[in-house]
Amino acid sequence: MPEESYVWLPRESLLTFEELDRLAGIFLGLGAAKVRLTGGEPLLRHGLPALVRMLAARPGLGDLALTTNGILLGQNALALRLAGLRRVTISLDTLRAERMLSFARSARHGDVLAGIAAAQAAGFERIKLNSVVIRGFNDDESLELLEFARAHGLELRYIEYMDVGGATRWRPDDVVSRAELLATIGARYGRVEPLPDPASPAAPAERFRLPDGTVFGIIASVTAPFCSHCDRSRVTADGTWYSCLYAERGVDLREPLRLGR
Repeated sequence: MPEESYVWLPRESLLTFEELDRLAGIFLGLGAAKVRLTGGEPLLRHGLPALVRMLAARPGLGDLALTTNGILLGQNALALRLAGLRRVTISLDTLRAERMLSFARSARHGDVLAGIAAAQAAGFERIKLNSVVIRGFNDDESLELLEFARAHGLELRYIEYMDVGGATRWRPDDVVSRAELLATIGARYGRVEPLPDPASPAAPAERFRLPDGTVFGIIASVTAPFCSHCDRSRVTADGTWYSCLYAERGVDLREPLRLGR
């Protein structure tokens, strides 16, 4: 989507930290056990460690994680960890700064790498890297990204390039499939062993292990959709609840929340 098409929400339409914390408590009371802060870019929200601290104190919360583009993580990683954040997932689609500049129009590739290093230094329980693989953009880096993750003791998750409502001019031919990725990795490293995770049967990523013990994941959202066992929902910054990322309509939770219902 062109930047001139962005619609910026007025501040008063955004849920406050207290409102977000209250909603989390309601969902936890209904049986949810995990909360992930995502976006957009969650670290654009000033004072995010304060929200993390509120959420981390919630009884019944089994996991608290964050997904970020990494640009602002360097200056926030330690505060987030001390506030109670357990896990972090960082987007890293390329190891080449010029590609990030061309594709994402960002010259801050170095800040992403610094954010990864800061997350490691902060001591999170688990750090993952997300890489969306796009034919003709970064598919030639699929093995380089895996090597980077392995060298730094991180878990890489490849993500099939998916349509997000036409905003990215997605085409089926741009998708590098799960099967292609496994074939490429197997040709380099040998047998790739599936690694089932009984503790997270609804997780979107399939995990695999290389002969040397390196673990990586693939989210095959295009060629092997996981809708039938997905157990996730999303609440937007303005309080709209979506039971599916692709849902055309959501449920307004902000109004009843502010009316005290």
